[in-house]
Amino acid sequence: TKPFGVSANELDTPALVVDLPTLDYNIETVHSFFRTVQSKVRPFASAHLCPAIASRQLMSDGNVGGISVATIGEAEVFAQHGISDITIVNRVVTWSKLNRLCALAHLTKVTVGVDTGTNVADLSEAAIAADVTLNVLVDINTGSSLWGVDPGNAALQLAQTIKKAPRLQFGGLAARGTFTSQENDTDSVGKIKHWIQPVLTTRELLEHHGINVDVVSAGDTSNYTIVGSIDGITEVPAGSYALMDTRYLSNSPQLKPAVKILSTVTSRPDRRTSILDAGQKSSNRDTGLPSIEGFPKATVKSTSAEHATVELDEDMENVFMVGDKVWLIPNDAGGCANLYDYMRIVRNEKLIAMWEIAARGRYR
Repeated sequence: TKPFGVSANELDTPALVVDLPTLDYNIETVHSFFRTVQSKVRPFASAHLCPAIASRQLMSDGNVGGISVATIGEAEVFAQHGISDITIVNRVVTWSKLNRLCALAHLTKVTVGVDTGTNVADLSEAAIAADVTLNVLVDINTGSSLWGVDPGNAALQLAQTIKKAPRLQFGGLAARGTFTSQENDTDSVGKIKHWIQPVLTTRELLEHHGINVDVVSAGDTSNYTIVGSIDGITEVPAGSYALMDTRYLSNSPQLKPAVKILSTVTSRPDRRTSILDAGQKSSNRDTGLPSIEGFPKATVKSTSAEHATVELDEDMENVFMVGDKVWLIPNDAGGCANLYDYMRIVRNEKLIAMWEIAARGRYR
């Protein structure tokens, strides 16, 4: 561990490094948009797994006052760090998880989505036994989700089932699929509105039948300006905007990569190849290989467990030499953060803090 104040380039490698001014810039950029519209952002904290970042997001106006996560294990960690409103964007079906969900509901407001009557019955039974109330959303599949009930009458029937179930509170609707877009691309705007419309039509149907719909959740970092501007959407569970990564940069040019991996050149086997010490175990290649900051002619071609192979252009004979430091931008910031215990926080290229990635590895 290096002392605070040391230059970022002096950190031992590989290291996950977050530039604090850039992180704050990203949060302010997104949240300032949500201050101008009726909808608000519900940060998807699984995109960074770090309570310190979640706290920063919730301190910035434009949010709903809570977060969303992918698993109960992650929710438990964030609840322990004082988050009082958590939506779990996943199916909770086994009895071990149902019991944990209800235990969590004693500590924080918990919201979970459903798409079957059987799940509703099990949630109700568990909530009765634990003497808690669970907030429940109907997840709607509009064609691009892993789960969800059909919009329209099927969603209405499920909402009515929730309304009748003891210790469950119907909260609203959620569309968990995604539809990426290029900002200001009118064709994408039309497609996203077409994707969202069945959810809004379902809301009208439920309200026509006397069921109040407080929440309509949809969208993500790639389309928050479009989805967040649609009348009737109440919250957007965006997450990647805080750290950013190469997956989302092309869709969100107004944001900047705040998280990077500092690596060291450990070998130069030939004039066109350098080897870095940041492989799969430190950079996560599940969705794609990392890119190299500042050197567009250098490309990560492959990774092994502990190493990355970089292909160099012909005119790069005097760079990427053994001992040189190289900054990588991960393709998937959340998957990359899950590989580390801590983020090293820098300002003006100086180490100022260590933030624990407390929810890493909480898959259950």
